[in-house]
Amino acid sequence: MEVNREYFRISELMAAFSTGSQTEEDEKELQLWLQEDERNQRLWERLMNRETYEENNRLSGKFPANEAWAKIEASLDNDSKVRKMKPWRNIMKYAAILLGVLSVGTLYWWNQSTVKSPIAEQQIPAGSVGAKLTLGNGRVVDISKNNSLEITETDGTRIATDSGNIDYSMADMATGTPVLNEIQTMTGMEYSVTLSDGTRIFLNAETKLKFPVAFKGTDRTVELTGEAYFDVAKDAKHPFIIKNGNVAVKVLGTSFNFRAYADEQNVVTTLAEGKVAVSSGGEWRHIVPGEQAVVTVGSGKMEVRRVDVMFYTAWRTGRFVFRNEELGEVLKQLSRWYRFEYRFEDEGARSIEIGASFDRYNSMAPIIDMLGSTGLVKVKFVDKVLYISSVK
Repeated sequence: MEVNREYFRISELMAAFSTGSQTEEDEKELQLWLQEDERNQRLWERLMNRETYEENNRLSGKFPANEAWAKIEASLDNDSKVRKMKPWRNIMKYAAILLGVLSVGTLYWWNQSTVKSPIAEQQIPAGSVGAKLTLGNGRVVDISKNNSLEITETDGTRIATDSGNIDYSMADMATGTPVLNEIQTMTGMEYSVTLSDGTRIFLNAETKLKFPVAFKGTDRTVELTGEAYFDVAKDAKHPFIIKNGNVAVKVLGTSFNFRAYADEQNVVTTLAEGKVAVSSGGEWRHIVPGEQAVVTVGSGKMEVRRVDVMFYTAWRTGRFVFRNEELGEVLKQLSRWYRFEYRFEDEGARSIEIGASFDRYNSMAPIIDMLGSTGLVKVKFVDKVLYISSVK
């Protein structure tokens, strides 16, 4: 590995391990690097040491990076040499962001009980279990974790809610015309539903699922807007189909994450187990575990790529995990769960990349502390709105 690239990669690994967002591949790569030379082990231990971190953080603040780059560029001709240099400037800028992430992640894990900012003290609580259920006759029922109900549908079907889940699989199913139900989580809510075939669906915040009380045809079709994790019951004779506009996902029995928010440009299917086929405009493509199908809403163009599934399913297991995500995207996701408004006072702050791992069920205080401690942005909370600006 070329020296500069090696240092850059190690800084990236440090950021991942410090924030708890490392992958299995990261762990294997780190072990190989540590085994190459005893000096690597000593370097890793020194860099991950708290006292070393604090000293490096103090010294790094004194380094005039912009002035140094200005001198380097001034010494080069305004030709191809400069153009060749600029990509490396971007890489070094990115490395600096990673080191900033490392500093924040390290401080957070070590000092989470002691760091208190005035903003964080204005608690922004985590979301909770809850949803609205719309029955076949249009009646709307408010359901929540502590609200156990027995409901009779228009066709006589009896269903029950309990402990954050509504279960149709054990219901006494009536015959006749299929009856559709709709369950919707609002901002700051999550819920789960067990369908009549035994399929379990976990709904993230701001998600709407439309489904039949009982599947009676040749397939098992539901409609979804928002984000949900599916554990689909196996049934080779009746494929399970999720629809969102012109996009459809067909499965026989598998586990995957489906994301299709109305305010986002992509419909994303991330496969954890099994095999699924994704369609856009009639074109079907199969993906396997560890792959993701991304359909651009406007054009219908589909891209299949390899990903680390954990980053797209962590919400299901109660965590927020971000790795090299733009702050604008991070806050969009967080606002759906924590129910807060935010404003960027400049585009530079929106595009800053960060990495972090947090407990989804804690208040937002640690996240606000993290943002303010990066040295990359300023954060203020006015009239229940979070304002973020770049540090000039």
